[in-house]
Amino acid sequence: MAIVIRNAILHVLRNDGRESVFSEAELDFDSEICEAFIQKHVKKLIANPGVRTAHFPQQAQFYQLLGNYQSNGIYFKEMSREIAAKMDGIMKRFTDIPPCDLLVTRVGHKTGEYLAILKLNYHEVYASKSNNADNQLTKCTALPFSTGKVEYAALIGLDGSAMPINVTEKPATIDGNQVNYFSELFLECETAPSQKEQAKLIDEVTVEFVDEYCRQDPIVSAKIKTALVEESEEKEGTVSMDNVAAVAFQGQDEMKQKYVETMREAGVREDLPLGQRVVKQQFATHKIKAENGVEIRFPAELAIDEDEIEITTHNDGTVSVLLKRLRML
Repeated sequence: MAIVIRNAILHVLRNDGRESVFSEAELDFDSEICEAFIQKHVKKLIANPGVRTAHFPQQAQFYQLLGNYQSNGIYFKEMSREIAAKMDGIMKRFTDIPPCDLLVTRVGHKTGEYLAILKLNYHEVYASKSNNADNQLTKCTALPFSTGKVEYAALIGLDGSAMPINVTEKPATIDGNQVNYFSELFLECETAPSQKEQAKLIDEVTVEFVDEYCRQDPIVSAKIKTALVEESEEKEGTVSMDNVAAVAFQGQDEMKQKYVETMREAGVREDLPLGQRVVKQQFATHKIKAENGVEIRFPAELAIDEDEIEITTHNDGTVSVLLKRLRML
């Protein structure tokens, strides 16, 4: 099912001494240009594993505004103006935040009804400028589209009172401090790590664990990675660290328990919905990198198959790798 645009409006927000422009008219989303722009970026928010999930505290001003909209106490245009005015106030308070166009749109999708908010920071692009037969290069500002990405955006579910949120943002330097102003000051929501961030944390904790308890044994690392990939395939993207440890440390109850406890201490919770694509990207490949610059990459599952790759760890900490039965492409 394609994304169906219900409403869309664009406000111009400035903090360079000029007045912001709050639109009185909705966008013409029957236009192919408008439809393509909105659909491209909303699809990214729905499917992007790099977005963070979040929720509103009930006392949040943003949550109360959306509740008023849901109950028909306020119309879309008025609601969008209040949203834009809030961002405008934050930008005028913290002038390090760059000016932007703020796109507010309500869309329908097979997964539900959503409100999408996109802070479209301007990008400098080169263009040609012609004056009769005199062609010159010039710079102009543009919105992110074909190759650019929206750095600050939120997708808010409108089915029910919970209003779950997908947020994409990056910390901005404000008064010398790194601040997530989009989620903390603007949306007033509480975020959780994205699927990619959680997978990266598991990888980092695993590397530290193998370094400390397994003498950097690459076979142990490969067993854990293979177990993670197989677990995500069996559970349709959800990963249980207990199950992963049971497979990777079969017959080693003490190591299994220690690995699970290490993950919990690091903040990795049980039954993580990481998604198969994210797990494969992070764990399907194993890498061995030597001090002399030699680097070998191969599917992690091959490291535990001695008919394919034989890895030997010596007493002095060095490793020998024997590749077998390679068919050249």
